[in-house]
Amino acid sequence: MAYFRIKEAAEKVGVQPHVLRFWESQFPTLKPSKTSRGQRLYSIEDIDNFLKIKHLLYNEGYSIPGAKKYLKDEKSKGKASKQLEDAIGKEVLREVADSLRGLQDLLKEF
Repeated sequence: MAYFRIKEAAEKVGVQPHVLRFWESQFPTLKPSKTSRGQRLYSIEDIDNFLKIKHLLYNEGYSIPGAKKYLKDEKSKGKASKQLEDAIGKEVLREVADSLRGLQDLLKEF
């Protein structure tokens, strides 16, 4: 897995390093790994999260509290959506299994 130091991460996100440090203080989900010397190491997922926050703040016009709420709501919807997908997937599997049993019964008749 690739990790980036703060300067590299800031360049990828398109902001100054102090902005990343500030966002870390405001968004509890942003917790980069740190080296034994305390240097931050950002993963691709961290950079994606920063880009999402940057989009909300700079392009969509959200305030920091508004962006926090949006991300929290998005996470809740994601969990609900995943539960729905799982339930639908199980139902589809049941239907496929029933269809296969029906085909098996038809083939036994021949």
